[in-house]
Amino acid sequence: MHNQDQPQPKQKQKWNKMYTIVLIANALYIILFYFITASFA
Repeated sequence: MHNQDQPQPKQKQKWNKMYTIVLIANALYIILFYFITASFA
């Protein structure tokens, strides 16, 4: 089990963390938007 196919594991991990944060932020925006439209309906 060598890390030859992963030359920059730290950079990849950091990118994955950023992608997760962006995904959570998007989900929160959708939920927030849904609640705002539901309260005005």
